[in-house]
Formats: sequence, C-alpha cells, structure tokens
Amino acid sequence: MKKYFVVIALVLVFAAAAYAGSLSGIGTSPKGLETPIEKAAVKLVTDVKDGGYKLIGSEELNKWVTEKKDFILIDTMPKENFDKIRIQGAVNSLMPKTDKELTPADKENILKIAGKDKGKTVVVYCGFTACGRSHLGAQTLVKKGFKNVYRYPGGIVAWSENGYSVEGTDTK
Repeated sequence: MKKYFVVIALVLVFAAAAYAGSLSGIGTSPKGLETPIEKAAVKLVTDVKDGGYKLIGSEELNKWVTEKKDFILIDTMPKENFDKIRIQGAVNSLMPKTDKELTPADKENILKIAGKDKGKTVVVYCGFTACGRSHLGAQTLVKKGFKNVYRYPGGIVAWSENGYSVEGTDTK
C-alpha cells in the first residue's frame, strides 16, 4: 500500500513539474513578471473595496469621451504632468500619492472641482494602475457623499497605450 502512495506522489510531482514547464510564455506580463501585476491587482481590489467607488476601463471611458457624456473628468497628477498630456476635457486637481500626505486643502480642491451636484458622474484618474492619486481622489469624493464616482485605474499611460485622443503641450 505504501508503494502505491509513493508511485502516486511521484506521478503528481512529475505532472506538476510538466505543467509548470508548460506555463512558460503564459501570463499577463509579456516579460514574465507576474508578481508586480499581482501586487497591483490586489491593491486595486482592496482600494476599490475600501474606497466605495466604481471602476471604468479604457474602452468604456473612451466611449463616454467620444459620445460627450455628461460627466466630470478629473486628472489628479501634478500640474506639470497635466499641462503636458491629459485626456481631452479633463480638469486638474492634484492629489498626493499617499493617504499620509493628504491635506484638507487637497480634499477641498477636489470637492470644488467636482462641484455641488453629488449625483453627477465623476471619473478620477492619475498616471497608471499602481498610482494612488486617483484612489485618494475617488475615495475623498465618496466620503463627501458623491454617488457616481468612478476611478480609471489605467490612467494616462493606459489611455496613451490605447492611442486615444489626448491634449497638452507634449501632444503637438
């Protein structure tokens, strides 16, 4: 009976090794670096849960921009970045990278930019998925009673990678 279990265990080990070997070239990252993507994905899911906002992807946001849907688009990057490149129609409200750096003035500014209509759709973005600026912006709006807050996690990097229209000094 022990020999039977040993044989099964060896078969399982070899099968697992063969399966792992067959995974080369598979994954989200073209360079095979899945760990940073996993970390960003887990953080994103945690942030969305904690923040209470919704997510919007590149295709859907491009549709909204193209169809001129009535919403406010807030870029949370520093003004220098915003001036260089931004999604068409975006307005700027700088947010810090971390919660520890978030000031009452940061909160006040994004609330001013978002306006008084807490039922209006607001989309917040920053540079890229792992950037925390858009999370802080979206979370601040939700905490202040805004009902239709979306975060565009891919940010200007994903927007540009998709070849969607941008504006700013670096786009001419």
